[in-house]
Amino acid sequence: MVRIWGLLILVIAILAVIDVWKRADSMEKRLLWTVVIILLPIVGPLAWYAISRGIIKL
Repeated sequence: MVRIWGLLILVIAILAVIDVWKRADSMEKRLLWTVVIILLPIVGPLAWYAISRGIIKL
């Protein structure tokens, strides 16, 4: 069961990184979000999706 959760987190992180590289307009933002997603594999993708979809305004 632990492997399934780990695999799910990995897939979500990979999809988030792909989405970052498709959507972010500057290289600095792309690199920063990629590092955040890699270092924080659960919170990073959630933050990216919340901010990029306009759920949270910065």
